[in-house]
Amino acid sequence: MSHRTHVALSFALVGALAAGALSAPAALAAETAVAAHQGNVRASAFVSLSRDVPTQHLRLWPGSTALVPGQAVMFEALSDTSPVDHSELTWTSSDTSILAVDDKGFVTAIGEGEATISVKRRGEPTDVAAVPVRVHAVSEETGIELSASSMVSTVGRPMFLNALLAPSLRGSRVEWALSSASLGSIAPDEGESTAIFTPSMQAGVGTLTATVTTPAGLVKTVTVTVDVLADDTGDFVMDDSGVLIAYRGADAEVDIPAGVSAIDSRAFSDTTLRTVRIPASVRRIDDEAFYGTGLEEIIFQDDEAAPSELAVLGSRVFSNTNVQTLTLPRSLVTINRDAFVDMSKLTSVHLGPKVAADQLVGSFANTPELTRIQVDAGNPNYESLDGVLYTRDHTHLIAYPAAKNVGGAYTVASGTTDIDDLAFLGAQVESVTFPDALRRVGDQSFEGAALTTLTLPDGFETMGASAFWQMPALVSVDLGGATGVSTNAFRYDAALSEVTFRPDLGRLTSIGEGAFVGISTPTVTIPDTVSTIAEEAFSKNLALTSFHVGASLNSLGDYALGENDNLATLSVSPANASFVVDDGALYHNDSSVRTLVRYTPASSASEATVAAGTTAVGAGAFENATSLRRVVLPEGLTAISDEAFDGCANLVDMAIPASVEVARGLTGTGLDTIELGTQVRDLSLTPRGARSVRHLIVRGGIDGTFYSEGTSEGGRPESAFFGEGMTSFTFWGEMPRVLVLPATATQVTLAEGMAPELKADTSIYVASAEGTSAWTIATAAMESAGYDASRLSVYEAPTLGVSGTGIAEAEVGYALTVSPGVPATVEIAAGGGVATGREARVVRVGANTTETLLQDWTAMTDTAEGEASTLTYTFTPSLADSGLRVDVRDASGIQQSVTVSVTVNRVLPPLPLPDPNDDPAPAPVEDPDHAGAKPSPVTDDDPKPAPAPSQP
Repeated sequence: MSHRTHVALSFALVGALAAGALSAPAALAAETAVAAHQGNVRASAFVSLSRDVPTQHLRLWPGSTALVPGQAVMFEALSDTSPVDHSELTWTSSDTSILAVDDKGFVTAIGEGEATISVKRRGEPTDVAAVPVRVHAVSEETGIELSASSMVSTVGRPMFLNALLAPSLRGSRVEWALSSASLGSIAPDEGESTAIFTPSMQAGVGTLTATVTTPAGLVKTVTVTVDVLADDTGDFVMDDSGVLIAYRGADAEVDIPAGVSAIDSRAFSDTTLRTVRIPASVRRIDDEAFYGTGLEEIIFQDDEAAPSELAVLGSRVFSNTNVQTLTLPRSLVTINRDAFVDMSKLTSVHLGPKVAADQLVGSFANTPELTRIQVDAGNPNYESLDGVLYTRDHTHLIAYPAAKNVGGAYTVASGTTDIDDLAFLGAQVESVTFPDALRRVGDQSFEGAALTTLTLPDGFETMGASAFWQMPALVSVDLGGATGVSTNAFRYDAALSEVTFRPDLGRLTSIGEGAFVGISTPTVTIPDTVSTIAEEAFSKNLALTSFHVGASLNSLGDYALGENDNLATLSVSPANASFVVDDGALYHNDSSVRTLVRYTPASSASEATVAAGTTAVGAGAFENATSLRRVVLPEGLTAISDEAFDGCANLVDMAIPASVEVARGLTGTGLDTIELGTQVRDLSLTPRGARSVRHLIVRGGIDGTFYSEGTSEGGRPESAFFGEGMTSFTFWGEMPRVLVLPATATQVTLAEGMAPELKADTSIYVASAEGTSAWTIATAAMESAGYDASRLSVYEAPTLGVSGTGIAEAEVGYALTVSPGVPATVEIAAGGGVATGREARVVRVGANTTETLLQDWTAMTDTAEGEASTLTYTFTPSLADSGLRVDVRDASGIQQSVTVSVTVNRVLPPLPLPDPNDDPAPAPVEDPDHAGAKPSPVTDDDPKPAPAPSQP
């Protein structure tokens, strides 16, 4: 075979820059091959175990980029060149004041500066990719800048560009031009400020210019240099120092030329080689040099005539290849920590005599077919004991081959004190016996291993993070002398039904975050020595029915008992001074703060009353309590934490005390309306697919902030009303149909990504006149997010009045005077507030304050001017009526009420008049025989009782 070799004095692969949230996925689809070459977005950590398919290394598309405040980009996580499903990923921002990112990789620029967007696989915490993103505001004077200050690309390899625009130019059309068509072509994204530059097939230097025109007709431009590097049609591309940068050939067998000093990162990407021969002259092989190729055989030149000079082996050099056996040169000294990870076909490795100490920990992760690791007998730092890699003094077990003793047993060497990180990762051995000397197990040491039982020695001390994570067959655990259970130690050990905490040893003091997530233990009794339990420690255990708190516990992290839907019993040691169970619920007392930590979700009760004196409802406290229909919260409550009532789908009755200052857990219920008082400092509604309230009313705040993220099940909310003292408002994902902002608003961000028809059906009010600060801020927010700012309205306080025959204003409300049996008509008039959706109802108030609904909510009729609405109600008062109450509400959900006292007059019936045709009765004649006697009364066969007196 023959290969042509060419020396290129410069060679560069430039990461693609992305911008618009719609453009990045499109660019990804069009330029998958480019993404595969993005060296600047490679993660550096090893990947955790995947049992079904060999895990691919995560990268991010686009790479490092720049945005203007308010602009967004959809990032994609790639495994090789394929997108990874969002359900497998966790996204984070290093600084949420600069960049916000949701669970689908949608990144939004918040404030100026630079932050890092990171993504990792769930269940594989070491597989992480990250890119820096700069947020930079462009001045109105400058008008336009580009995310790339210069462009360098090889022929045929496109780049993704973003035009950074001044605020007033957002949404404006950007014109793109190259100084010479020979440089390549520009393909603008329709309706976006982004474009793809595709270099031509010949080298050249020129410029690219982006132009935007202001509404006033001024032209703003930005120009950058474009350098298209020459195509090299030779098989090998090297720099002037002899480093092999790329291989362009198509041969299955490749002989790297003698004299090559090093092999660069990704030098053999996208090749089809099966065998490679590496000359003795190569001193260094860089990261991922053969990554993802079909490589099956590696032959190093290393003999007496030409001893290898290879000294350094980089990260993931042979990852995702088909190499089965690997014999490394005798000269090799430095081996990167994850040098051999993800070699799914590897069965054996031979290490030479010069490999330096303090290396190789984690280097063999995700090698499921590995049966033995051999070490040259002359190596002073390492030794292989029956194919298992130890330090020379046997104090550390470094790596146990995953396919050794499948289904069998293994005894760790006597005197071993440490089992290092990832040592038994994915090991298929079912039983491991530990020596009494063992004191430490490292991070992810037994992750995914096939052990069925685990017994740690009484003298054992510490375990690393995720030490026994995702062990599918593990049924029972004896923690021995462990002083703490580490973060995620037994997470997702779904078969684990028995945990012995060894209270007899009295050594265990702490249980870390997520330590027992997803296990199947039905009862948990915390020893009296344990003082702290971290977040999520015992969450997602559907078998758990009973949980007991020991005497010393003083700290229980958020969601420590989250998503334990069958939890029915909570108990606390009488000696515990921090926790107490009241009416079946667990409370924590800390100084002047009393927090309801957990309510038993398996309770069949339909009503719960939070104990008087409680100041906070903890995170997830009532989570998934599906039987609850009513919750009574005490006065003096100040905080409702994240997801406090999440999953309480049947909760329809809960009044929020006016004392509440912080509320973050009011989604996922059956509540229709939530009303808070005037003390609000922090309010968040983050449904993210769960049900949210239809109407939100916040009467006021103390420099209060509101944050909304995600979309609601069943459609967006109908209204949100914010009173004075609320200052900051952020809506991501969706907007309510009606929004009322106070005059105190200082920051407003509206949901930019809503559909145009939803934006058009959104009404926004400000309780401040045109030209004021709040009005200006709201206008700018609407324009920035794509809402019609001409539809912004002034909010005026709602008014309510009644009138009609016999109705007059009273000291309180109105008074109606009417005769019995006479119908009364009440004219109801409402104005101000929100001009749409006005409804009224009428309630009869009896003498004993009982209430009877006379007319339910009924739509009112708008007046011709459209500024007010009316409704007429006619009823016949009875003597038992004490009064009426008229309620009116509008589309904001704000309700006004007025009372009408009712007086029913009682009138005396008229006396009968004499019939003029009747003869008058003769006057009585005095009988002389009865002179001086009293006259006898005249009787009436049909007596008429005297009328009763009228009642006032």
